[in-house]
Amino acid sequence: MKKFIHNKYFIDILVFTAFFFGVEVIFRAVEGFAFFDWATFRILFSSFFFSIVLHFFITFIKSERIRDTIRLIFLLVVTIYAWIQTGFNNFLGVYISMGTSSQAGAVTSYIKEFLVSYKIEYYFILVPFIFYIIYVILHSKNRTYPSYRVGSKSRIFSVLFAFFSSMVYVATLYIPFMQNPIQMIPNKTLFFSPTNSSIAVNQYGTTVYGILDIKQLLFPIYIIDGGFSDPTLENESTRIFDDTLWKEVTAEEKNPTLKALDQYFLSRPISQVNDYTGYFEGKNLIVIMMESVNNIILHEEYYPNFSKILNHAWYWENNYSPRNACATGDNEFSGMTSIYALNTSCTANVYQTNEYFTSIFNRFKNSGYTVTSYHNLDSTYYARDIFHIHMGSMAYYDGNDLGISFDSTNYLEWPSDVELMEKSAAIFTQNTPFMAWITTVTPHQPYDGDSIYGDKYFSLFDDTDYSDTLKRYMSKLKVTDDALGVLLDTLEAKGVLADTVIVLYGDHYPYGLVDEDVQAAVDYDVSDFYEIERTPFVIYNSELEPQTFSEKTSYMNILPTLANLFNLDYDPRFYFGEDLFSPTFSNRIVFADSSWEDSIARYDARNGGVTYFGTQTYSTSELQKINLEINQKKQMSKLAVTTNYFADLEEKLAKKKNEQVVVEENKEEINE
Repeated sequence: MKKFIHNKYFIDILVFTAFFFGVEVIFRAVEGFAFFDWATFRILFSSFFFSIVLHFFITFIKSERIRDTIRLIFLLVVTIYAWIQTGFNNFLGVYISMGTSSQAGAVTSYIKEFLVSYKIEYYFILVPFIFYIIYVILHSKNRTYPSYRVGSKSRIFSVLFAFFSSMVYVATLYIPFMQNPIQMIPNKTLFFSPTNSSIAVNQYGTTVYGILDIKQLLFPIYIIDGGFSDPTLENESTRIFDDTLWKEVTAEEKNPTLKALDQYFLSRPISQVNDYTGYFEGKNLIVIMMESVNNIILHEEYYPNFSKILNHAWYWENNYSPRNACATGDNEFSGMTSIYALNTSCTANVYQTNEYFTSIFNRFKNSGYTVTSYHNLDSTYYARDIFHIHMGSMAYYDGNDLGISFDSTNYLEWPSDVELMEKSAAIFTQNTPFMAWITTVTPHQPYDGDSIYGDKYFSLFDDTDYSDTLKRYMSKLKVTDDALGVLLDTLEAKGVLADTVIVLYGDHYPYGLVDEDVQAAVDYDVSDFYEIERTPFVIYNSELEPQTFSEKTSYMNILPTLANLFNLDYDPRFYFGEDLFSPTFSNRIVFADSSWEDSIARYDARNGGVTYFGTQTYSTSELQKINLEINQKKQMSKLAVTTNYFADLEEKLAKKKNEQVVVEENKEEINE
């Protein structure tokens, strides 16, 4: 034992383990993860394992200085990676992965705003590295032990220790009492398929997650949980579909992933028709995804046009726009498809050529609408000119097509939403019925420097104690409000206002603002990681009586709700959102990390804990059922996107239908 205590090799392993583990512990503290948890125990053993492996290999290097340098570099990489993860999660709402590395551009473009968004406690993650530098300096000046002379016994012991720590680590993934029965994804599944970065970072720490993330990128594994069966029809109001051809396609499918997707979608419940089915049938539709708009727009004195819309609208006061890997593009994607975006890639860009016969464009086009889409920037950030067309838009117009002046390299100046409304409305009102999708941009960050629209209405807020940053944002937001006024006036002048429905939703809250600025202008607690995601959701028609709904919702429910309201030809099984007016609506919001909230409780997927709002509670089995359903939706969304499932299914169904037609024609010839 005495020899072990005075063995520099093992002392260095233990010391390095302590500093390495210190980074992970501080990370857990600042991210709000539990400390007295089996995950912490697991991370301790992974820290020990990495330290042993590192020191085993550097013992073959004779120079003490080089060994110190390697250790410092390793700890620096681990530290910076953990530090960056806190920033990404705070700024974009997700932990970065190799699949979302394209979003590094969203940070480098706004590096100042990214750094400003850092909370002071995040910098504590750097403390272990700083102390380790001090330790190395002091140690090098006053060496207690000679240079390494590692013998075969020490190396054998290190291999045994590494094997022991790895076995303990693996055991923590399987031993029942070390598992949380209501964790969204079991640890053993998550380890081999780390598809949920929030849970994986919590359970394994940043270093192991980083390694698993690289592994998943190079050798992807997707594990499908649960079996599927035919749906149970609830009553005579349930929509009926002839699945004969689809079931034939499924029976003949050789690809196991595509077959599992077929079986899953066939098993999903079919929503009922209801009192709101066909409520807007035949009317025009405009969907506006408003850039960086949250509930600050509810200030009537500053935003009169939005207030005017609320006077004839259905308004959902508990709407959320959870941020994804790329919040704008992916939340636009989900609004168009009611499919969850992948939290490990920028879905809209990476899978820009995917096709969805289920999309909002294709469903309205199939019902005889002229469908077009508009944005006042170019494709610098998102390939809308590609994915809008593949989604089914008959024509996509960007800022260049509309003749709107802008400089995409100047991120302080964003083009005018007023121009966007003027020029787009001149196009889509030419043919009726029309369905138009408009994505605005003027309120986009940054807000900490002078700009045309950030200064335009700056003086309007002189009588407030708002910060200059908040005032610039609210000035930009007023330009969007002006644009809404232009749209209403244009529709009225063309005589189509009463026959047009306008849907408004925010892509995400203005995350270019620090929490304190947002808090100053809203009446809910934005220090809550999930509450800050609140955004407005409105369905407007000039003849509607105003009504406020308290159900919890998000952009995921927009498409199935509109499909029902307009009585489109659609299959609700293909949508992961729900019709807001369905009698079976779950009244549940699912966040980007798979956490969820309903009227009874909030489930925190990161920590696997539940907070109840009243006396009503869920049993463990009920929580497991909800979590399985949500996890399956996320898994199947990912598989459907990565395999381009909907394009494949459409092609195979069309082929089956053609074969059926040929058979019928042959029968007719024989009968004749």
